[in-house]
Amino acid sequence: IMDGTDKDLGWEDVGHGGSSGAGNGSAAVGGNVGAEVPGISDAVTSAMVNHFARELTSSSLSLWPQFVQTVRRYFNVNHGYVLRKMLWQLAPVNSLKKKSSDGELGGDKDWAARICDGLEVDIEEPDMYIPTMGFVTYVVLCGLVRGLQENFTPDVLSATITFAMVALVLEATLVKAALFMAGAVNTPTVDLVGLLGYKFFYLSIHIALGLLLGRGWRPAGFIYSSLILGLAVSCGAALWQALRRLARMQPSHGQECMSDMHQHCIKAIPVLQAFVCWCLLPSWPREVLPQVEQVISVVTTAAASLATGNSSSAV
Repeated sequence: IMDGTDKDLGWEDVGHGGSSGAGNGSAAVGGNVGAEVPGISDAVTSAMVNHFARELTSSSLSLWPQFVQTVRRYFNVNHGYVLRKMLWQLAPVNSLKKKSSDGELGGDKDWAARICDGLEVDIEEPDMYIPTMGFVTYVVLCGLVRGLQENFTPDVLSATITFAMVALVLEATLVKAALFMAGAVNTPTVDLVGLLGYKFFYLSIHIALGLLLGRGWRPAGFIYSSLILGLAVSCGAALWQALRRLARMQPSHGQECMSDMHQHCIKAIPVLQAFVCWCLLPSWPREVLPQVEQVISVVTTAAASLATGNSSSAV
C-alpha cells in the first residue's frame, strides 16, 4: 500500500506495472533464469520523467511570483514621480523636500511621491520605467536619423537594439567589477542596470535637440554645443549623486578601508558613461553643399549675361 507521497512522486505506475509483471516474471523464472521482467523498466522510466517534470514545473512557478514582485517594485511609478524624476535627472541637486514618514498615508498627499513596500523612497532610487521608455525613444530616433539619410531598413532597428544592449551589459559588468573591488560587494545588479539605463533618457533628448536645431542635418552652433554640454554634465552628476547617496552602493561592513578607492571609483564611472554615450550617438547626415563646378558655371553664366547686356546697351 502506497501513501500520498509515493503517489505524488509517480511511483503508482511502478506498482501497477509490477503487479502485471509479477506473474510474467514468475513464469519466466522457471523457463529462463535471469530474464528481464517486462514492463518494469518502462514504468520506472515513466515515473522518473513525471517526477522531474513535476519538480521543474513547481520550481518555475515558485520563481514567477518573485520575478513579478521584483518587476513591480521598479515599475511602480506615477505621472507625478516620472515628471519629478526627469526634472531631477536634468538638475541633480539635493532635494529640499523631506521624505514622508507616514508611508502610503503620506504618499497619497504628495502626487510626486514613489511608494515601495509601503514607504516613500528617495529620488535617487532607480526605477526601470524611465530607462525603458528612454531606450524605446532612443531606438526610434536613431531610425529617424537613418531615414533622413535615405538608407533606412528594418534591420536598422534590430542592429541599434543589439548594439545598445551589448554596450549596456558590458558597461554594467565593468562597473559591477569596479565597485566590487572598491568594497561595494553587495551592489544589486538590477539597481546598477537601472542607473546606467538613464543614459538613454539623455541620448533621446540629445538626438531630439539635434533634429530640431540641425533641421535634419548635422547640428552645430553655440546653442547646440551649450545644451549638449549641459546634458553631459547632468548625466554624470546624476549618476554620481546616486552612487554617492544610495546605501547599497557603499562599501560593505568590514570594507571601510576601501572608502578612498570607492570615492575615486564613483567619480570615474560617470566619465565611462560619457564615453559610452558618445559611442551610442548616431552619425548625422551632412548637409550637401553645392559642388565647385556648379558654382563656377553659375558665376560664369551670370557674368556672361551681364557682359552681353552691357554690350547691347552700348550699341
